[in-house]
Amino acid sequence: MIATAFGCMALLCVISWPFFSDYKKVVKIQSAGAAAFAMYFLMLGSPTAAIACLISCAQLIVSASVRDRYVVVRLYGASLIILSFLSVVTWHGIPSALALTGSSLGSLARLQTSTTRMKGLFLLGAPFWLAHNLIVGALFALGTDAVSLASNLANLMRFLVRRRHIVSFNAKPSVPATDPTGIFALAGPVVRLGI
Repeated sequence: MIATAFGCMALLCVISWPFFSDYKKVVKIQSAGAAAFAMYFLMLGSPTAAIACLISCAQLIVSASVRDRYVVVRLYGASLIILSFLSVVTWHGIPSALALTGSSLGSLARLQTSTTRMKGLFLLGAPFWLAHNLIVGALFALGTDAVSLASNLANLMRFLVRRRHIVSFNAKPSVPATDPTGIFALAGPVVRLGI
């Protein structure tokens, strides 16, 4: 019952934060969601995932409060070392390996300055979390996986389509200004009517 409450709260945070525009409010909601997931995973018997969520929460707070990128990168690096160490301490087989891999890719995603690379890394990490959540029976986390996969995949596809359109638009041959036929040469042969 308590696990369900934490799962509901975490899923609600994941679904609701995109509707806010204030960065600090978004980070607070995401941090609350990560903390709720930590409790949820702990109650489901997945301590590595719980620690991964707490580290994710700490990374969100660091990203929101520290402006020096050099310091942020060093703190993220330290958090990945801590995550690796604590994963060994809380090791419980394949679920630990999946949580460690998914969380590490998520950490690398949050460090990106390009949203496209960020979404790509989140997509790479998603199958690891999805497999973990299936194994441990984390239904609310599976809901989060579905939301995350769908939104990141849709955004990446939109970016790729837009990029392909721009590349194909720029790749069209241009007609030289001295060409006597002008733009009509691109239309194909001209048929003369006998009028």
